[in-house]
Amino acid sequence: MSFEYGTDYYGYRKKFAVLVPSTNTAVETEYHMMKPTGVVLATRPCNIPAMEVKTEEDFVGMVEAIGAATEQGLRDAMSLSPDHVIFGYSAETFWDGKERSDREFNKYNDIANAEGNCGITFGAQAIQDALACYPGVKRIGCISPYMPVGDSMVVKFLSDIGYEVVRIKGHCSPGPEQIAHETSLKTRELVKEVDGDDVDLILQAGTNLHFVELAAQLELELGKPVLAINALTFWHALRSNGIPDRIRGFGSLLAEH
Repeated sequence: MSFEYGTDYYGYRKKFAVLVPSTNTAVETEYHMMKPTGVVLATRPCNIPAMEVKTEEDFVGMVEAIGAATEQGLRDAMSLSPDHVIFGYSAETFWDGKERSDREFNKYNDIANAEGNCGITFGAQAIQDALACYPGVKRIGCISPYMPVGDSMVVKFLSDIGYEVVRIKGHCSPGPEQIAHETSLKTRELVKEVDGDDVDLILQAGTNLHFVELAAQLELELGKPVLAINALTFWHALRSNGIPDRIRGFGSLLAEH
C-alpha cells in the first residue's frame, strides 16, 4: 500500500506556529481553548530571561529582550513548515506607533514568506483588522498588564489608526511571568476604571494576561464589545487562512465575525 506524506495528522486543516516569549503561559492555554478541530498549534519560544519589572526602564528592557529574540525564534519555527505564524506577544508590536509597527510586520512577514512560504499574524495589525469589524467604535477604554510607558505605546498606536483612547489602566505586573498571576478580580477592577458612557469598546493588550473568558462575560454585562488580544490574534490567523468557524464563549469577534 502506497502512502504520500504532506498532511499533518492533527493539523489537517492548518498548522500554526505560535511564537511566544519563553515566560508566557496564557497564549498557548487560551489558543487551545479556542482551537477548532483540524487546526494544530505548535508553540515555539522567543527566549528571554525571567526578569524583574519594577521600573519603566525595566519594562523597556523586557520589550527589547523580546524584540531581540524574535527573529531567531521565527527562523527556528520555520523547521516545522507552518502554514502561518502567530506572534503571541503584543507590546513590541505597538512600540513607537504604526509606522514602526508596519516596518516590523513587513520585516518578519518577508522572512516567513521567503523561508516558509507563509504569512504572519502580528498583534497590532490584528487589532486594526478586528476594530474594523465594529464600524461604530471611535472611543476606546484599554487595560493591560503594562507599566505606563507600555500603555503610552498602546495609546500612540491606536491614535495613529484613528481611535481615541479615553482611559487606559495597567496592572504594572512585576515581571513577564507574573503577568499570568494577575487575578480576574483585579482585571475586572481595571475594566471598571476605564469603562463609561463615553467608551464604545474595551480593548485588552498584553498576551500573558488571561482574559478571553472574562472578556466574553464582560460583553454581556456591559453591553458593548470587549476584545481580548489573544482572541484577536487567533481570530486573525483563522480568517487569514480561510477558516470561517464561529467559535462561541470567547466574545463577539470569534462568534460573529
